[in-house]
Amino acid sequence: MKRRLVTHLLILMVLVSCHTSYHPSSVAYKDYSIEGIAIQDPSYNNYLKPFRDSMELRMNETVGLAARRMDIKRPVTTLGNFLADAYLTMTREKLGLKADLAVMNMGGIRKPYVESGPITRGMVFEIMPFDNTITVVTVKGDLLVKYIESTMADGGGVSGFGFRMDGKMVRDIRIDGKPIDPTASYTLVTSDYASSDSRMAWFFNAGEKQQFSYLMRDCIIDYIIKMGKEGKPIGEELENRIINDK
Repeated sequence: MKRRLVTHLLILMVLVSCHTSYHPSSVAYKDYSIEGIAIQDPSYNNYLKPFRDSMELRMNETVGLAARRMDIKRPVTTLGNFLADAYLTMTREKLGLKADLAVMNMGGIRKPYVESGPITRGMVFEIMPFDNTITVVTVKGDLLVKYIESTMADGGGVSGFGFRMDGKMVRDIRIDGKPIDPTASYTLVTSDYASSDSRMAWFFNAGEKQQFSYLMRDCIIDYIIKMGKEGKPIGEELENRIINDK
């Protein structure tokens, strides 16, 4: 009996040892410093040099001249108005659409100002670093009024229209100098990013929306070049689109 008990105990010990789990008794961290300078590969640098030089030349290319400083002050943003002018003008010319107005939200402008003088391609990339494209939506006037009232409380870039502000209350909206007709249809130019905002679905999904592959950045450059060819100063007549009564 005693021998059988010992045998059973030995078997139990073997089984337990086969399922032993191990746990760390402590965790330690050690920092390893990396010293020295990585060796550059001359052949790789030589390969990249023509592309880098070409890109620098293109980004430093002057595409036009600004007649004045343009900035993004609120509620009137001369830089935003300039961009909205570019979107509206080139949508009509390049896309052949009868657009009525254009907007540029302040958050989409990533360069706070442009000084008077040369405007380079690189500066346009600083202003608009995103690959946003032109989007248009055609809606009734009553819905357009609600859209402008809800999105322009802090001002923004506007073209083709203007309004008065009483604090953050938007009123007296006029398109091409005329009050909005609630029953008429109007075509607004904006970006694909703005038109995909779920908070504004009530507006963009209610009208006829068209998205194009025309980059807003290219639109700006095309507009600057167009103005230069026509001998028109860039940056003039950008005031008095939003009148702040307070």
